[in-house]
Amino acid sequence: MGDGQNLKRVLEEKGLNIRKISKITGITASTLYSIVNRDSNLRYDWALRIANILDIEPEEICSNSPFSGELKKEDVYPTVKDEKGRLDNMRVKGYLESSLMPLMKLYGPTAMPELDKLLTDFYQLDDEARSEVIQFLNMKRKNHRDADRVKDIKSIPGWK
Repeated sequence: MGDGQNLKRVLEEKGLNIRKISKITGITASTLYSIVNRDSNLRYDWALRIANILDIEPEEICSNSPFSGELKKEDVYPTVKDEKGRLDNMRVKGYLESSLMPLMKLYGPTAMPELDKLLTDFYQLDDEARSEVIQFLNMKRKNHRDADRVKDIKSIPGWK
């Protein structure tokens, strides 16, 4: 079963539909219908938004983790001929504005140097070490969630 069918199953279990999820997340209904009908991959950032609304883990509806080392560019973005890289630049900018920027604002300006260091250190790790870090974070997240911070994440527009 692919991401589209997993999304369909979870929505049915929760008594929700694509149109309602579309309105809450800002992901177009036509895009979500296409993912379900084609049983295609769901972008991780969209899965994260939907998972926050449904109170589930993103992995229940998204088989591609951006941290697995297996994610390919074509799994994240539809492949469109873009010889000058403009589409990629627009996608990156859109992702940063709608996903990372609101998250970074929760940390506040004094945490930015530390976050820069964490991202820089993580970037330099090989794939095996990255996978180990992600496994460790997933384990910690299961047992050490801060309820107020979970609420903060859900307050990000489109993440709910």
